[in-house]
Amino acid sequence: VRLTPRLRIMKNKKTATGRERTTVGLIVIGDEILKGGTQDTNSFFISQRLRDRGVILKKISVVGDGIEEISDEVLSFSSRFDLVFTTGGIGPTHDDNTFSGIAKAFEDELYLCDEIVHAINTFIPSKSKNPQASPFRERRDSFVSKLATIPRSSTLLWGERDGNRSLFPVVKLNNVIALPGVPAFCRRAFMDLENELFPSSSIEAPFSRVLFSSKTEFSFSDRLSKVAKMFEESVEIGSYPVLDNNYFSTKLTIDSESTVEGEKAVMELKKIIGDNLVIYDDFPHLKTVEKWESLRDRLKEDPNGGVFLSKLDRAMEIVEKQLEEYSMDQIALSFNGGKDCTVLLHLLRIAIDKKYGPRTKMFGFHIMVEDQFPEMSQFIIDVSSSYSIDVIEYSGPLKEGLVSLQKDRPSTVAVLMGSRSSDPKGKYMKSPVEWTDRDWPRLLRVCPILEWSYSDVWKFLRALCVPYCKLYDEGYTSLGGRTTTRKNEALKVVNERTNEVMYHPAFKLKEDDLERNGRELNGDVIKSSI
Repeated sequence: VRLTPRLRIMKNKKTATGRERTTVGLIVIGDEILKGGTQDTNSFFISQRLRDRGVILKKISVVGDGIEEISDEVLSFSSRFDLVFTTGGIGPTHDDNTFSGIAKAFEDELYLCDEIVHAINTFIPSKSKNPQASPFRERRDSFVSKLATIPRSSTLLWGERDGNRSLFPVVKLNNVIALPGVPAFCRRAFMDLENELFPSSSIEAPFSRVLFSSKTEFSFSDRLSKVAKMFEESVEIGSYPVLDNNYFSTKLTIDSESTVEGEKAVMELKKIIGDNLVIYDDFPHLKTVEKWESLRDRLKEDPNGGVFLSKLDRAMEIVEKQLEEYSMDQIALSFNGGKDCTVLLHLLRIAIDKKYGPRTKMFGFHIMVEDQFPEMSQFIIDVSSSYSIDVIEYSGPLKEGLVSLQKDRPSTVAVLMGSRSSDPKGKYMKSPVEWTDRDWPRLLRVCPILEWSYSDVWKFLRALCVPYCKLYDEGYTSLGGRTTTRKNEALKVVNERTNEVMYHPAFKLKEDDLERNGRELNGDVIKSSI
């Protein structure tokens, strides 16, 4: 049951200066989409690009490969919207019927376009030493003929990228533009054409904001409805529940042609959300230096932020010193997917971005335990790509794993670790930077967050929306192997009515000394462990 309004269609579709906004319809073509054999990603991409351009996407339709289906939808969309895009149905096979469907819609005939034939031969040159030979020649002729047969009245749009003309044209008939269905080709074609179709000089971006709340929409639905009613003539307000995000529960969108009215609506919504407002970032691994400085500025303005700011600066100072003293092939991150080393992953990413630039590769290693949680393994895989880190796995125990590391990567000197003084092994470290003991592989142990508390770790992760292993949202506060780790009883909640047992997420734990409440420790703690 929806208690809050979805996006309303504003009565005024003009920009703030009175200019009519361009409207677009999108037709996705393909039996494979309707049958669930292929997932459509083109519509998601195009809708985002159009929104960035201040263009209104009014409707998305999916039709099969039949010529009649395509023709009927094209004719309908063409009469209703300023511009129509189709995706899919362009290719050399019998079921690629987009050009035939468009031609039928406008009562046009098909012909073999010499320009496209030339483009195909340039883009896909013959690999045969004897192109006259059969059956190769017959197959190639059929391939070229199908791709290059288009409506006679159509025009070719040659996009542009980096000042150069695109290699392959896009077909346009009246106000209908046919894009390829293969996502990589579709995206490239659209991006090559978008400056021509939607010049930046003609763009008036509408007011658009997104707010996030840690509370569900049901907790403030009545007040939200009142605000939506208050601005119904000038602002679109959308409320969307989110179940799979560990930072927020409700996403609110605010769109308007009037910046003044939009800002007013945002202020009213912030009053409703109150302390539950979440500063959320979908891409914490991008623009890390800028976001780091923003966090520092917020802490400077916070009367209670001074102590944590000092810890942040000290940790970053330690990381940056290693980058000054050692090259990238001498530095490694010990990364097992836990919360503490995840903090180190992000700190290192910031420091490297600052010194060497974004996307500079990092090196990490992970010493496996026999009964590791599969969720932790998956988390390591997931963040490796976004954080641009290569993680090598070694078998344990720890000492043997480090021997293998030095054998594979003898240049390694400094190993960054997420150890803290409250850890069973971290308490033996006298300073954040120490060499290993003599009977261990010679490595420099670097522990920038040695003096951080459990609360500090979560304060950092949550402040920058750093991704973390989902087990921490299921009641685990300290992760080891599956046989030695259980959910923390301090986070346990029992529903009085149903007796259902649930657990709060790890960041809700208030007593830092209960962090390892769910761990069964082996009493043989090795002092010299890394």
